[in-house]
Amino acid sequence: MKRGRRSTKPWVALAVAIVGLLGASQVSEGDLLRLGRAVWQVVQSFEEPKRRPAAESRPAGEPFAGHPRVIDGDTFDLEGIRVRMQGIDALEHDQQCNRSGGGRFACGAAAREELTTLIGGREVTCTPDGTLTHGRTVAVCTVRQPDGSVLDLNEAMVRSGLAFDCPRYSKKRYAAAEAEAKAAKEGAWAGRFTYPWSHRDRAGACGR
Repeated sequence: MKRGRRSTKPWVALAVAIVGLLGASQVSEGDLLRLGRAVWQVVQSFEEPKRRPAAESRPAGEPFAGHPRVIDGDTFDLEGIRVRMQGIDALEHDQQCNRSGGGRFACGAAAREELTTLIGGREVTCTPDGTLTHGRTVAVCTVRQPDGSVLDLNEAMVRSGLAFDCPRYSKKRYAAAEAEAKAAKEGAWAGRFTYPWSHRDRAGACGR
């Protein structure tokens, strides 16, 4: 099998920076910054393949499992696959929400923390629906809890008030969980917020 070649550009930048320093009579702060940036590019060139799982779609209904690395409130990497949780939309990583009593909080970061807490370091099982969105496998994901019950992570995120039902894809499967979260003023429902699809400038993306 033919392997992809790693770009030589970071190494060239590092070599140029080192040669420049060797030929200089004095080393300035700018020289050191340029060397630092070149070293960082080389480090990133090794890390990049690890952070970018190959985009592929698992067959619909064929579960796969493992211990995920959470990206945000509805996305994580699992067994080399980037998974997008089906039928929901979580607050974006950079979103801020207003508290009911005043002030703001990083609700997007809270969504990521909530998903991490729900998983609790346990094995996650995802069942794909056979589609891809932006290179991510779309799936409903579950985790077995200490009492033996199985938790639907997609539904749990909506119930937390940090993600929302997307009827275009869920067929309103999580509408009841969202209504409960809203009534209980969970998560973002406790104050004022912008829906994540509006934050992305994608009005109507969830069919709402």
